[in-house]
Amino acid sequence: MRVFSAVFSMKVLLRKIALSILLLLSFAMARGTRAAAAAEQPGWQSAWEKTIAGAKKEGAVSLWGDMEITHPDVVAAFTKEFPFIRPITITGRVGDLTMRILSERRAGKYLADLYSGVMGGAAFYEFYRTGVTDPIKSTFILPEVTDESKWLGGKHHYVDPDSQHIILYEGNVAGTSIFYNTELVKPGDFSSYWDLLDPKWKGKIAMFERTGSGFPSMTPIYYNSHLGPDFIKRLLGEMNVTVSRDRRQATDWLGTGKVVLCIGCADVERASRDGMPVSELDRKHLKEAGNGIGLNGNSGACPDQQGGSPECGQGFH
Repeated sequence: MRVFSAVFSMKVLLRKIALSILLLLSFAMARGTRAAAAAEQPGWQSAWEKTIAGAKKEGAVSLWGDMEITHPDVVAAFTKEFPFIRPITITGRVGDLTMRILSERRAGKYLADLYSGVMGGAAFYEFYRTGVTDPIKSTFILPEVTDESKWLGGKHHYVDPDSQHIILYEGNVAGTSIFYNTELVKPGDFSSYWDLLDPKWKGKIAMFERTGSGFPSMTPIYYNSHLGPDFIKRLLGEMNVTVSRDRRQATDWLGTGKVVLCIGCADVERASRDGMPVSELDRKHLKEAGNGIGLNGNSGACPDQQGGSPECGQGFH
């Protein structure tokens, strides 16, 4: 199920992710000293300073999940703001990462500090169901995070039954997820998603399969009353669609003209800035697209159940 949270510019979003990673990295230390810090200095500043000190002492953080947390732009933004922490990224299929984390927990190992990914997989449900996570809400320190009036709808958005463990932090104005080669396709050729089934596009369409989450861009199409499973069945059955699991490969195919249309391609804005002839079909060209807010991904970030040591390897957050 696709649940949205807040709409942020990329700059604000990356800063919020970076601050959240740092906050959770040293939560155990901050939790143990919060009362004493409050006596020394009013407000949140003392707790934050203790968190900074603990992070400098640890020096590294292990980030697990999808591109929401392991993408080079996210890592670069975090490293720029907190150069004294070395990010260690672990990515892969949601199912594989889920089983690995659960197996490590059963063996008494706590190697992942922070997990984030799309809601397409079962990871968050399994983590919550098996008690891997502790509440995240009580760990927030910075006013820009704790002030819920700054979030969409004036509140934090969670997906766990307790509204404490798994927070959704990312959203954007929904696009169409249909990308095209600007030198080989005219946007005016489209007025509907059904135009993708025109025989002239046969063998010229690619789809990007995201590691661990499949084809999230197809979900709204499936549930659209004007499209639905019949559209998807014809698209995949009639159009000789080529599937790529490589983020860069699919976009390169589009930019070089190997395909002229790509469903769910990634990093298209960056590719366009680098001079590649790629863009996304505007909603005005696809009447079924409508208007709304879509979810890029969401963060499942929680202090580990053990508490105790602030070391990076001692908690899944």
